[in-house]
Amino acid sequence: RGTGGKRPGPPRKVQVKEVWGFNALVEWEPPEDDGNAEITGYTIMKADKRTMEWFTVYEHNRPLRCTASELVMGNEYLFKVFSENLCGLSEKPGLSSNTAVIPKAELRLKPPQYQEHDFRSAPQFLTPLVDRSAVAGYSTALNCAVRGHPKPKVVWLKNQVAIGEDPKFLARHSQGVLTLLIRKPGPFDGGTYTCRAVNELGEALTECRLEIRVPQ
Repeated sequence: RGTGGKRPGPPRKVQVKEVWGFNALVEWEPPEDDGNAEITGYTIMKADKRTMEWFTVYEHNRPLRCTASELVMGNEYLFKVFSENLCGLSEKPGLSSNTAVIPKAELRLKPPQYQEHDFRSAPQFLTPLVDRSAVAGYSTALNCAVRGHPKPKVVWLKNQVAIGEDPKFLARHSQGVLTLLIRKPGPFDGGTYTCRAVNELGEALTECRLEIRVPQ
């Protein structure tokens, strides 16, 4: 073969960056050795630490990050990532330096039943939104934490307009932790984001600025 290409080396610095609900965000860096051929994508696999059985999460994933979803409560996951070029997959994967622990729901403290009528409360943000900047084309997430009883209804707004069912955004609410995932943001996705939590006792707001940087 005239090109002299060979299979690439493994990706570097594979790590679990964030865990929310039943999801984990895994990121990595390109291999040092691309085998003299362009890297065409990455294959990501997951294994529960107890069984160490590997399952494919994604193949031909082009970005240097991937969200593994539908993980199982109470499990601890490792990830491995293979680089791919036209000659095939790297012989060895890059292995995640840390694991994703998916918490059990029972971690919530259940107050005794007779207190039910006492512990109703208006929404309150325990962790507010913080300003952040993201790179255009790379998914990013805004996080905050709220408490309130009954469980507050949550609305996300961008520049004071409710986000609604826009497929670019994925809002999650897991045990009081609120996440707004912004898929592959473009320059127009910057602005002021607000999270509003409402129940019959009141409402609370937190907001932040999101700046989208366009790579030069």
